Amino acid sequence: MPLSETFRDLARRLATDGAGPSCDAEAEALLVRADREPALRAGAMRQGARGLRAAAKLLEELSPGAGGAPFRPVGLRGAVAAGHVALVAGRPDQAELIGAGVAEAAPDSPAGLRLVGQSLFAQSRYGLAVRALRGALAADPLDPYTRSLQVEALWFAGEREAARCVMAGLRGLDLEGARLAAALHEAIVSGALRGAGGAP
Repeated sequence: MPLSETFRDLARRLATDGAGPSCDAEAEALLVRADREPALRAGAMRQGARGLRAAAKLLEELSPGAGGAPFRPVGLRGAVAAGHVALVAGRPDQAELIGAGVAEAAPDSPAGLRLVGQSLFAQSRYGLAVRALRGALAADPLDPYTRSLQVEALWFAGEREAARCVMAGLRGLDLEGARLAAALHEAIVSGALRGAGGAP
């Protein structure tokens, strides 16, 4: 099954379980909280609410008329799946907005900032992608997938030495980390990443 269909299938199943209405409910909660926050923080929360509403709309399109459910865990997973559907559909700006919503609604989860990082990378905004992925790693420092994304973002941002350091740490993390590090090393050696960022 193609990657885009895998994400679409996951999002559809979560939408059937009520992920869309739960994203809408969490967006409402963020807007209520935003009214009690300083301007800068309130702006971020309102942007997060827009992201969750975008996720809810996408989920509603995938499974019209589904019932409501608590935001966690169904809504969180549904919003992330909806963000990935937008990403593989070539709408990284929408995926970024959804990721920001997830990050506001569930700040202890790395999923939102990881999605933001992937979305920024897809928009060739590599320096910002590095920052978002650092935030995701602060929430889950041992996640090999996020570390591998950070290696790519650093490489494309021209921060080659930092990319190699993160890759070395990835190699020693666990079996999955070693596998991802080997794949990244092969991509570098084979020239698959030639032309990315600064000079090799």
